[in-house]
Amino acid sequence: MKNKLLISLSLLLLTACAPVASAVIIEESDELTNLPEAAEVADDSPSVEIASPNSLEALAKKEYGQGELRVEYAWENKPEFTRYYITYDSDDLNIHGFVNIPVGEGPFPVVIALHGYIPADEYETMDYSTRYADSIARKGYIVLHPNMRNFPPSDSAPRRGDYHGGFTTDVMNLLEYVRQEAGQEGSIFENADLSSMGIWGHSLGGSVALRVSALVPEIDAVVLYAAVTQRYSNSSAGFTVYDFENSDAVFQVHHGTGDPTVRASDSVRFCEQLDKANIEHECFFYEDAPHTFLRSGQDDPLFIQRVVNFYAEEIG
Repeated sequence: MKNKLLISLSLLLLTACAPVASAVIIEESDELTNLPEAAEVADDSPSVEIASPNSLEALAKKEYGQGELRVEYAWENKPEFTRYYITYDSDDLNIHGFVNIPVGEGPFPVVIALHGYIPADEYETMDYSTRYADSIARKGYIVLHPNMRNFPPSDSAPRRGDYHGGFTTDVMNLLEYVRQEAGQEGSIFENADLSSMGIWGHSLGGSVALRVSALVPEIDAVVLYAAVTQRYSNSSAGFTVYDFENSDAVFQVHHGTGDPTVRASDSVRFCEQLDKANIEHECFFYEDAPHTFLRSGQDDPLFIQRVVNFYAEEIG
């Protein structure tokens, strides 16, 4: 796969795009919209390293998997996979979520699927991102889908200014529990293959996926879907938020040019940063598509097909 940037002609006029009237399912929290302009500084600007428990270096040194993962029950039996409801410990919090385990003997590669922001009083464990997790699982992947902290029924904790360090910790803990159980007879993760993994993140979840991919060398394929890539930067934080230049992962970026929540120009800029860093990637922009593609005609099926093809190519 060679680097390519697929941008429709209308993207060249992004600043003049009219708002899309279709319903926007995901809305970013105030912390995304009320940040100072300094947060928009490019990640390739020099950074001043300061001690922070949310820096990439601190997160890399942190111990994970110190509690337990609980398989609460088999939630749904599908022809291609079984969905299990799980809870697990993370920073003294109880985190909920689900995992999809394909039918068969495996081994099955692992993909982490990370939801975006939804107001707490509206969030449900099987929300919009379930469609994407299920589409990936049907192709023979174990899919881990945590409800990150502050998204009910997971516990909440103060996190303003943590640059998604808490969300990242929740993902890293889940992954460590899966590592501990991989190969264990009787575990739902008995046939998990962690040697080459993928990660998928929408919006806020895309920002978390960037952080996790910098911490987990086995992640070889990163899908960013209308992702927050420019608001949380090394230079605005004063510490390392993410470092894709030292990762061997291949990136696939998707964004609608009609997105009123996260600007498509942010993904354009991110693709330029990948190109500058000589990171293998491909970028797709969907004309007039909103923040999520669920009701966006053929965009959603096309997006899903591109994702599963990408994982088949990069992680098997």
